[in-house]
Amino acid sequence: MTKINIAKQEFSKKYFTIEEAEELLPQIEKILRRTIRLNKALELLNSIEIEDYNDDYSNLRRITNTNKEFHKLSYEFYSNIEQLEDLGCIIKDLETGLVDFYQKFERRDILLCWKLGEKKIKFWHEIDTGFMGRKPILDIRMK
Repeated sequence: MTKINIAKQEFSKKYFTIEEAEELLPQIEKILRRTIRLNKALELLNSIEIEDYNDDYSNLRRITNTNKEFHKLSYEFYSNIEQLEDLGCIIKDLETGLVDFYQKFERRDILLCWKLGEKKIKFWHEIDTGFMGRKPILDIRMK
């Protein structure tokens, strides 16, 4: 058996101004919408149960095609997640399309908070408060 050594990769945080994060929103929205559709398709494919009849070639063929489609969509799904992370997004909730971006404010990390469907970034929250602790962007623009 071959031993594979996978090195632990260190990822650095990307910090954004509100304007920098908003500039990425059209690209993020496109990738995120496709990723959500892929996730739903994968859930559907994963729920399919095909009984295996040893002598039924057409049934074996359906199993092979279903597995092939599942793996193809899985690859695209994880590639999209990686693209979003490479852009600096923190995906908080894929189902609702909730995404955060790091920002420095008063020498501490905060998160700019955006949800799919919003045209601009209107909210932020402390690292430890999450979505329920969202505050209007005006709070940080006025300080």
